[in-house]
Amino acid sequence: MCEWCTGPAGALPDVAFVERPAQRLVGRWWEGTHEAAAAGETLALLAAVQAEIAAAGGWGGPIVSISWATGTGRFRTFVGAEAGTLAGDARETLDLPAMRFVSDWHGESDGEVIDHYQSMLEWMRVSGARWDKSRLHHREEYPLHADLAAAPVLRLMLPVAEA
Repeated sequence: MCEWCTGPAGALPDVAFVERPAQRLVGRWWEGTHEAAAAGETLALLAAVQAEIAAAGGWGGPIVSISWATGTGRFRTFVGAEAGTLAGDARETLDLPAMRFVSDWHGESDGEVIDHYQSMLEWMRVSGARWDKSRLHHREEYPLHADLAAAPVLRLMLPVAEA
């Protein structure tokens, strides 16, 4: 299990199932360790994509981060936005199928993101939902104008297996 999916569990009164349509994201790839991410490498990637969207006069939709655990202490992520919203050199693409997720909003005062994911996994276990890691492990959506220097504010999403 990845670092984001271990830790104390808790109750989540606002967790819900949500659908996302098939979409093509344009953005950038990154792969590395949880330590490198904690040192700011993924935050720098988010900021770069956010700046590219702003330079293109981009639409107000979210910045999307898709991630996969790739080994002990390592993960791979793609950060982007809907195709047609980025300027500059962000020309890598990721095509996603329509998917169903368990989702919850993580606000400034909600503690650690890792703990929030663990609580979502516990909610899934209790509700009988199954985490489907066959296509991706996590999806996060950041508001386009998020203050990335502040405490994280984002939508956390875990893919759910079809019943």
